[in-house]
Order: sequence, then C-alpha cells, then structure tokens
Amino acid sequence: MAMPVMQDDDVLLTFKEAMNYLRVSRSTLYRLMWSGQLTGHKVGSTWRFYRGDLRACVGRETPTPVARLQAKLQSRLSGQNNQNASTAHNG
Repeated sequence: MAMPVMQDDDVLLTFKEAMNYLRVSRSTLYRLMWSGQLTGHKVGSTWRFYRGDLRACVGRETPTPVARLQAKLQSRLSGQNNQNASTAHNG
C-alpha cells in the first residue's frame, strides 16, 4: 500500500515560521487569529499553521468599524425605504 503524498499546503508551520511567511509581527499574527481571519491549530502548547490557511488569510478583507457602520446604516435605510414604498402603495 502506497503512502499518501503530502502536499506543500499540508505542512504545518511553527508560529515563528508563520510570522516570517506573512512578514508580520507576533502581535499581528495573534490579532489575525483572534479576529477569526486566520485558523491556527494548537499542538501541545504551541501553535501550528497550514501554509494554505496563511495564504487564504492574505486575500481576506476585514471591514473596518466605519465600513461596518456604513453597511448597518445602509441596511436600515433600505429597510425604511421598503416600508415607505409599501405604505404608499397600500395607502
């Protein structure tokens, strides 16, 4: 029986290797993890990262607080416009 071939993305990187790969500081790597933008795997007492997860994290866009507020306001405004339109149509 043949052993499965490991892909490059299957290799787990250490915390320091992940920092070097992304070229970010320790605190930035932790922030990416805690914000949910990056998936880390706890192995014993250390963190490990799949290279594919690191690559996926780079292209992800996180809305800023201002962008989230704008989206929320836009949603409320469009909801009000829909209510006004249905009221005008029914009245």
